[in-house]
Amino acid sequence: MIDKTKIQRILVLRYRFIGDTVLTIPFVQNVKNHFPNATIDVLVSPNSGELLEGNPHINRPIYLDTSKFHKYETPVLNSQFSILHSPFPIYTSLFSCATALKKENYDIAFVLKRSFSSALLAYLSGAKYRIGFNTELRGFLLTHRIKYDSNLHELNNFLNCLKPLDIKPEQYIPEIFCTEKERTKVQEYLSNLDKFKPKILIHATSAHPYKRWPKRYFAKLIDLLYKEINAQFVFTGADIDRDTYDSILELCENKEKIKSLNLCGLLTLRECYALYKELSLAICVDSGNAHLAACTNIPTYVLYGPTRPERWLPIGKNVFSIRLNQLLPCQHCDVKVECSHLSCMKLLTPEFVFNRLKEPTKVLNH
Repeated sequence: MIDKTKIQRILVLRYRFIGDTVLTIPFVQNVKNHFPNATIDVLVSPNSGELLEGNPHINRPIYLDTSKFHKYETPVLNSQFSILHSPFPIYTSLFSCATALKKENYDIAFVLKRSFSSALLAYLSGAKYRIGFNTELRGFLLTHRIKYDSNLHELNNFLNCLKPLDIKPEQYIPEIFCTEKERTKVQEYLSNLDKFKPKILIHATSAHPYKRWPKRYFAKLIDLLYKEINAQFVFTGADIDRDTYDSILELCENKEKIKSLNLCGLLTLRECYALYKELSLAICVDSGNAHLAACTNIPTYVLYGPTRPERWLPIGKNVFSIRLNQLLPCQHCDVKVECSHLSCMKLLTPEFVFNRLKEPTKVLNH
């Protein structure tokens, strides 16, 4: 039995990708609602953790740079995140991180990450109560083991970790708290576009190559949207993504007429969020930036092939998944198998996607 009256210092562990971090925000808000006077720290990756800065429900992010452990992440020293200017602690090894966490005297740790190492960190932190998923043979490191259900949305799995505290969670849309400086920077870029014409985010890149849609398909979709509503297009991402969007535009029939803004490598994740709030529509592959767009509440369409929207659809008021009407026998593989054909994405034609954009909302209707 957990004595809730003794909970004063709380640690939440969910370090890694952008979408993971965004989905942690509603969980933390629920925790804060029930422990309004408690200190809540979140252990997070520096590649995505900046999204938590300024959040009133969080005391501070604690950064653990695990980029050298995973091929899809960018080492923090090579990213836009400035290790030298961060006011928050950052650690580059599990040992140094565990040593620092031990000094914080946490009463409870929520281990939302499913790896063995994250449960080990919680154990080494000395937290009296350690709640997390009973996966990766790590149950002995936890005081309260929660069944992870791969058929549930990831956020609902997170919220199940509140059950040992008898907390009935509320459903919240994630919110990023941008500064005036970030909003001003975005407005300067947007001044290069016509404010009276629709501005559409195209996000074509993803950490996993199987989630990507063919470049020629994006080019065709852009042509269709330009002809239909005279749309303008905005591209964001890392600096290495810039060439992807240049290639897509080069494939467009109307490349000489289409107005676009390629901001790859020029914006932080927080500035991306501020930018997306000013746009008309977002069309994304399954990616972290889709989660950012969704929580701005602009209409956000996410293209799904190998993964399941039932598990990973971003949280927002106007979020729509687009996938084949008739699923293939291999769907959904959750990108856990080798695939040579990627039919789930290639059979998702630009015309099919364009027609779907007209259905739930009236965004494309004159």
